[in-house]
Amino acid sequence: MENSDRSLLTLEAKIFSHDNGFTIEIKNSETGKSIVVNSVRAYAEYLVESVNNSLCADFTAVWHPSPKAKREDIDLIGMQLGMMQEWMDKELQINQD
Repeated sequence: MENSDRSLLTLEAKIFSHDNGFTIEIKNSETGKSIVVNSVRAYAEYLVESVNNSLCADFTAVWHPSPKAKREDIDLIGMQLGMMQEWMDKELQINQD
């Protein structure tokens, strides 16, 4: 899906479960390219890199339904994203004080 609104970078993600863990496929609307990562940290790093390299004015991250993902992988990714968000919120608060 090519992004018709060039002022908005959209990063779309889907989860795929495998015998030995999970992968996250991420599509970048600005480049039209997809990558596959195998950790929440790699997902977050790709988001930061994509936003920093983008010519768009704003961005959104979208999680699509992932019918090929196990519930436990979805829950684990959600927990890790929540923990990462808490850490970032604390860092931002410290930097603002």
